[in-house]
Amino acid sequence: MTKTDELVDRIARSIATGRLSPGNKLLSIRAAAQEFEVSKNTVIDAYDRLVARGQIVARQGSGFTVAMPARPIGSDEAPRHLVEAVDSVSLLRAQLDQNYAVRIGDGRPPSSWMVGLAIRTPLDKLNEAGSNASGYGSHMGHQHLRDLIAAQHQLDGIAIGADQIVTTFGGNHGLDLIIRRYLQPGDTVLVDDPGYYPLFAKLRFSQVRYVGVNRGPKGPDLDHLRELAALHRPKLYFTQSLSQNPTGSSMDLPTAHGVLTLAEMSDFMVVDDDPFVDLPDPDGVRLASLGGFDRVIFVGTFSKTLSASFRIGYIIARREITEELAELKMITTVNSSRFAEMIVADMIQSRRYARHLKKLSKRLQKAAGKLQSDMGALGLKLRVTPGPGYYAWLDLPDGVSDTDLAHRAARDGIFLAPSTFFAADSGQKTAGLRLNITRTDDDRFLTFMRREIG
Repeated sequence: MTKTDELVDRIARSIATGRLSPGNKLLSIRAAAQEFEVSKNTVIDAYDRLVARGQIVARQGSGFTVAMPARPIGSDEAPRHLVEAVDSVSLLRAQLDQNYAVRIGDGRPPSSWMVGLAIRTPLDKLNEAGSNASGYGSHMGHQHLRDLIAAQHQLDGIAIGADQIVTTFGGNHGLDLIIRRYLQPGDTVLVDDPGYYPLFAKLRFSQVRYVGVNRGPKGPDLDHLRELAALHRPKLYFTQSLSQNPTGSSMDLPTAHGVLTLAEMSDFMVVDDDPFVDLPDPDGVRLASLGGFDRVIFVGTFSKTLSASFRIGYIIARREITEELAELKMITTVNSSRFAEMIVADMIQSRRYARHLKKLSKRLQKAAGKLQSDMGALGLKLRVTPGPGYYAWLDLPDGVSDTDLAHRAARDGIFLAPSTFFAADSGQKTAGLRLNITRTDDDRFLTFMRREIG
């Protein structure tokens, strides 16, 4: 070992054994050279090495001191708002881990429902004239996809332009951008109750207070919404006008009109999150079809109807709102996935997406009819006649605990989604289950329900 190595090792041992404690001042270069009988250059080299290793700190005018121990990442107790947010998405963790043989509570259809939806779009086809598919593209998202989205909504009678659309990494990313941009800790918003539990987790994490609006067969309870709007003066109301998750209910015309009227009277914006907007023959009324986007921010996605691996969604709103959200998207993720957006645009333009939706809709209608028949045979009733989406809500008989039922089902390898996860107010819940219509024809689930409560 050189003299520098020896001096570094000697000081490092003193720090490790506690002879030199954090914050202790080391000898000056001159004093250290005399103490250790080495040259000042040797001391300088040794101190420089210890600084580089993070064991000592050099401060201008104060010499060298022993560094304070670093606080390792992950060692501290997580803040309460993060713990609550993680706890509220434990249902999502069960869906991602896929440890259950029968997945009635899953949010996605089985992969067999997407057979035939092959991606056959070569990269060279996506390279448009004068464009490179590997580039970032516009901060608003892929222009061609936004044009196609605008055209589809125009067919539904909603006048919008592509400049009112910003693409995202799925619907949840869209919700996250809205929360980050327009809400601050301590703000109050309204949500559906029962409602979309990943939204609740996002609001908890952002330390935003949310209050549940009772959700009925035809949408939110307008009297309850009016009361809460007057009491809390919310900035936003998060809802779903069509095929709501988890109840499957859709707004009728009077309810949709009432929501927009109250939004105008109480000066709040409505965030309409609709993952099933592309499915044909909707059984309700979209908010934007009545009032445009004066009071509405619409969140759509292709992740539910195509594949969860396609994290592609979009937001439609007034032009100034989409521009603000696009700026935030640049700050947080630079841009969304232009390559994936080009693939989806090609699927839409080639009509493969439309054919897939038609097939999917027919399967959903058939599965919904069978579910109603099966539940009726067990003496059970769905709260709402299933619409075109994936979900139905089953109210359980008095005295039946949905959480106990879910625990018993788990022992049989069956994954159920109890109402606890979807309740905005955990102290006010009725026992129920969110059922995924695409998965409820499994004989193991029906046998379990017949044995337990049928």
